Amino acid sequence: MGRPGLNDTLRLVTMVGFGVLLLLVSAGPVVAQQAGSSAEIKRVIGRVEVLQKGQTQWIPAVIGAQLAEGDDIRAFAGASAELALPDTSTVMLTENSRLLLTKMEIDTQDRSRFVLLHLAVGKVRATISQAAVALSRARQSNFAISTPTAVAAARGTIMWVFTDGEKQSMMAVEPESGVNEGISLGAWRK
Repeated sequence: MGRPGLNDTLRLVTMVGFGVLLLLVSAGPVVAQQAGSSAEIKRVIGRVEVLQKGQTQWIPAVIGAQLAEGDDIRAFAGASAELALPDTSTVMLTENSRLLLTKMEIDTQDRSRFVLLHLAVGKVRATISQAAVALSRARQSNFAISTPTAVAAARGTIMWVFTDGEKQSMMAVEPESGVNEGISLGAWRK
């Protein structure tokens, strides 16, 4: 056996280049999926602030900003904010409220979602996308809001969740176009 020739070297370089290209191409969907797992701030009225995961400084909320898993948003007296999720669900944060985006897994390709929000104090109105009702029946879609004392999960409806942040939590449901199936409550207490 002799020394590797020019053809062997070219084959090696081509194979390495092809491997790098495959890695770059396959990384594309991962980036797209992560971008789909965020909530966009659609409306801000009054003083609303965001605390990004890992940060210590609250910053003013701006329309168009993306909130990711682990981010907090709070609305002061007389303020509110509306968040839009990629599956067309919306969350309205009312005055004197603080919400943590605990889990945000939304895959727009296979249309599955797992959203868990934590309402530390205040009130939110969540309009859960009806487009996800079929996925809910197949157990591919979960949307829940927790408080310090309770957890509420629903699909294809409008739900209000209230908490004083300490002892009391309540939930109210507005059926949207007659769809109110799949509502479950866990540990609701006064």
